[in-house]
Amino acid sequence: MFERYTEKARRVIFFARYEASQFGSPVIDTEHLLLGILRETTQVTRMLPAGAPEAIRAQIDARFEIREKVSNNVDLPLSNAAKRVLAYGAEEAERLNHRHIGSEHLFLGLLREKNSLAAKLLEPFGVKLEQFRTKIEVIGAYEAAEGVLSSRDRRLDAAPRLIITIHGLPFKVDDVLGEVRRCRLHRWHWRKASWKPRDCVTDRQSGKVSLDITLAEDSANFELIKSGWKKDHCTVCCWELFESQDDHGTGYTNGRDWLCLECYDKFWARPDFISGSYSDIT
Repeated sequence: MFERYTEKARRVIFFARYEASQFGSPVIDTEHLLLGILRETTQVTRMLPAGAPEAIRAQIDARFEIREKVSNNVDLPLSNAAKRVLAYGAEEAERLNHRHIGSEHLFLGLLREKNSLAAKLLEPFGVKLEQFRTKIEVIGAYEAAEGVLSSRDRRLDAAPRLIITIHGLPFKVDDVLGEVRRCRLHRWHWRKASWKPRDCVTDRQSGKVSLDITLAEDSANFELIKSGWKKDHCTVCCWELFESQDDHGTGYTNGRDWLCLECYDKFWARPDFISGSYSDIT
């Protein structure tokens, strides 16, 4: 059952079993899984508000009367809610194309079991499923990608940097990751659009170009050029985007930056592309 679990996820289960036994519970329930996650220092606990782990622990301690401890020799079963949490955790890992199941996936599983005590204890701290899913998706993608890079670099020692192919051309993986990371600094909404020429202005003295059309109000110093901006470039791979009927004419934009179709598919539609089983890193 736990073959795909990371070492941290396995420790979460171990700690959850320990917590249940300390409370004298006949089953491992969602609150015990939550305590198991809080015991394990992970990216999840670092994202919680300051003092949240201690406050949650205090609430659980106050809510349950401690009964006779369960012996370590007794096999404690999972409650039905806890079983669903583990199933949800596996689904979250599949959703991100992660071959492993980590403590972060189990945490998302707890949030999906909305009527559980664990989810209700987290709610006052502003812990929302979609919000944490996005955070874990982004941070998990970075950590997984960087882990793949560092482990492969150690094996290859001084070998050339790893290469990824985009539009049939080779790119250094660390360079690509840097651009992807920059684009993920904010939760941009990317929409698919056909590229069209844009108005721009030029500085009459220096000839420098700006897309800030309001500068044209200073007509003495700036000149408005209708449809003067003839092309953009993908912010990750520099693929040219211009008015065209082929792949050069369509991309994804957040209103400022552009992504080509291939980079969007690899790094946004499939956020764990670098370490996923379909990655083309060489």
